[in-house]
Amino acid sequence: MTLSTGIALSPIWLRGEAWRRDDSRVEEMFSLSPYAELARKAEAAALDFLFCPEAGYLRPDSVGGAPGFATLDSFTLVTALTPLTTRIGLVPTIQTAYAHPFPVARALASLQQISGGRAGWNVVTALGGEENYGLDTPPGSEERYARACEFVEVVNALWDSFPAEAFVADRASGIFADPGKVKAIDFEGEHFRVAGPMALPSHPAGRLPVVQAGASPTGIAFAGAVADVVFGAVPDLEDAVAQRAALRDAAVAAGREADDIRFLPGLNMVLADSREEANAVAESSGVDATLHWTVVGTPEDVADAVEARAEARAIDGFIALPGGSRNSVDLFLDQVVQILARRGLRRDGYRGNTLREHLGLRG
Repeated sequence: MTLSTGIALSPIWLRGEAWRRDDSRVEEMFSLSPYAELARKAEAAALDFLFCPEAGYLRPDSVGGAPGFATLDSFTLVTALTPLTTRIGLVPTIQTAYAHPFPVARALASLQQISGGRAGWNVVTALGGEENYGLDTPPGSEERYARACEFVEVVNALWDSFPAEAFVADRASGIFADPGKVKAIDFEGEHFRVAGPMALPSHPAGRLPVVQAGASPTGIAFAGAVADVVFGAVPDLEDAVAQRAALRDAAVAAGREADDIRFLPGLNMVLADSREEANAVAESSGVDATLHWTVVGTPEDVADAVEARAEARAIDGFIALPGGSRNSVDLFLDQVVQILARRGLRRDGYRGNTLREHLGLRG
């Protein structure tokens, strides 16, 4: 079983009290340098993608003693990392509750072009920040998911409206693009009216892989219809097995194949050369082990945990959330991924150049 592997680009190694460590480099968290270093190391380890989650809003009382949701804008960050990398996938977060699909489709299509087909899209329906968009109360769950479904439908239609093959750039004939292949979408729905077409051609790599998170019945149905990858919070093995099965059933119910969707839960890890040291780091950093699947220990301990869940058919991969200290990031990239490769659980190098190829997705 070959697992898909991503790593969070947000500075989770600074969560809790970890930012107070002498080696945290917290002063750099709003600069490019620590993320550029992480991206290069993750690419050297042949990870599938850099996952850049963000909340997109901030509560003042959340930053008194910890970074909270204070982060760089994810799209800006992955765009800045694009010329610094050549193979690894780049997955920013863009919410659907308050944004509009046309500029989102264009921005993501542009990232797909300049990255050579390495872009993805983490779709979130937003769970806060409504006051920044002139709203007194957030939309309810049903409304958010209905809007998200329509949003993704419009974005996909826009990406298809100017297909890659329409761009011919034939100097001899003077034909820049085939206008017969560039079509308006004339979409009219409950939430959006968009004429189209897209303002640039799609990349030959095809549509961007969609990442989504949501464990409610509505969220699982939405993921089954649109997601290629699902990021989950499942601390228990039984919950992971159940959620993966539910997602595969939802994909089939939506007219897709079960294997069209991949379940990649977050794996929170605090790593050190010994379990005693890892436990000390976790305790001093105040690592919260209640939300995500968590391993505190050595690189071998993480590999054992991953192998156990893979054998139980509870995961199709994972998104690494190394925390407690920056050393957890280094030990994951320097040791854990190599151990997994030796055990046959992940590839030991890239087999393609696009994110769809890394994830083994159909065209």
